[in-house]
Amino acid sequence: MPKVDEYPVKTEIRIPRGEEFQKIMTVLDRIHARSDGYVLTVRSRRVFRAVGLDAMRPATVWETAAVHQLGNRGLIFLVPQELVLRSGAVRARVNLLLLTESGFEVAEAYRELTGRSRCEEEGVDGRKQQAG
Repeated sequence: MPKVDEYPVKTEIRIPRGEEFQKIMTVLDRIHARSDGYVLTVRSRRVFRAVGLDAMRPATVWETAAVHQLGNRGLIFLVPQELVLRSGAVRARVNLLLLTESGFEVAEAYRELTGRSRCEEEGVDGRKQQAG
């Protein structure tokens, strides 16, 4: 199991409250749901959302902050094998981000508390699904 200090982007660890907590749990749930998750570029260490099997799009500022909080807390880790994904015409080497055992347990507990995953409520891209 990777050590917490192995996560390559260091941020201040603080207790998230309110909306920040919701955002962190949304990102954790997206990774847990194994829908389009997150990747970290090898060279610049930027966060992207994986889209399908070969593409990615830039993550929002709040998603990036949440990913780094999760990484510094040891709830996610980088898969060492690199992938090549594209964003428009640009191709980049990336590492996939997955849950650690602790991250999986936190995500499962959050799902039990809320009754269902946030991805099911909002859809994979974060937009509210239409009823009907």
